[in-house]
Amino acid sequence: MTRGRGSWRSERRVGRIGRLLTVTALLGVIGLLGAIIPAASAAPYGVGDPVSWSNGMVLCQFASSVPSVAVSDVAVHDSGLTLSSVNVSEVGPNQVVEAQTSLARATWNVTNRSTDTAYDLSYSVRAPVVGPTGGPVLGSANLSVSFVLPTYAWSPSVATTTVTVVFVVDSWPWQGAGTHLVLSFGAAPSVAGTERLSASTSPGWLLTSSSNSTGTDREQVGANSSAAVTVAGGTPANVTAESSLTLESPAEAMVAVSFGTSAGAFNSLSFTARVGILLPSSVAGVPLPELAAVGAGAVLVSLGVAAVARRLRRRPSKLIYVSEEEGQ
Repeated sequence: MTRGRGSWRSERRVGRIGRLLTVTALLGVIGLLGAIIPAASAAPYGVGDPVSWSNGMVLCQFASSVPSVAVSDVAVHDSGLTLSSVNVSEVGPNQVVEAQTSLARATWNVTNRSTDTAYDLSYSVRAPVVGPTGGPVLGSANLSVSFVLPTYAWSPSVATTTVTVVFVVDSWPWQGAGTHLVLSFGAAPSVAGTERLSASTSPGWLLTSSSNSTGTDREQVGANSSAAVTVAGGTPANVTAESSLTLESPAEAMVAVSFGTSAGAFNSLSFTARVGILLPSSVAGVPLPELAAVGAGAVLVSLGVAAVARRLRRRPSKLIYVSEEEGQ
C-alpha cells in the first residue's frame, strides 16, 4: 500500500510548521532570559596582573600585590565598589591600641583556589606585629584574605550576586590580658566620581554605594555578627563580632570589626564579610518576577508545541486515506 504524493507533502508541511513554532518559542525564551541574566564568562584567568573573573552577574577585578577586589554588576559600565586596606590591631579594655600589623612592606602570596562551584582568590602573608607607634617588632601573625564568588546557584543558600570575603588571623602574639582584636578594611567606589557611599538601611548590611547620576543603589557591604575561633588545645568556639562604619567622605569609608573577649586569647580567628551587587527590580518597567513567570510560561509553550508537532508527524494524515480510496 503506497501513500499519495499529496499526503507526503502535507506531512512535510506539518513537520515544517511544528519545527518553526518550536524554534520561534525557544528563541523568545532565550531572548527573554538574556535580558535578565548576562551570559557567563569563561573560566578565571591565571594569577597575574591584572586578575579578573565573572560568573555572568558579578565582575571581580583584583590587585596582584595586596588583598583588594573591585566588585561590580557585569552589565553596568563605570560602576563598582572596591574593598582594600586590611589591618589588624590588638586593643586593650581602655580602647588603646597595644599592637598592630605592619603591612606597608608585606609581600602577599596570591593563590587561585577556584573550583567547579566557586571562584576563589586567596592572599596570605606572615606579617610583623609592632607596637602602637610602629615599633618595636613584638612578633608576627599569619593573615589571609579570600574572595569567593559562586560560579552558579548550586544551592538555595548560595547567592550568585555576592562575593564572600573570609578573613583569617592565626598565631597572634597577644600582648596583654583582657585585650581583643579589631579587624579593619576600607571601601571606596571603584571609578572616581561615579558613586557615593552611605550607611545602609537594609538589615544585615552596613554600607551602600549609589550611582551619582541616577541615585540607584549599586553595591552593598555587610558583615557577620560572630566569628569562629580556636582556643588553647584546639577547641572551637564563637565570639561576637561588632561592626562599625566610619564614613570619611562620600568616596571613602572604613569598616572596623571588634571581636569579643569571651574566648580569651584564642589561637586563630575566622570571620566573614560580604560585598554584593543590587540588581534592578524591573527591566523596561516590567518587574523581574513577572518576566520570570513569562519565561517559565514560554518554556511550557515551547514544550507543548514540540509535543503536538511530534504527534502530528506520527499520526497518519487524512489525505493518506483519501489517496488510498482514490487508488482503489
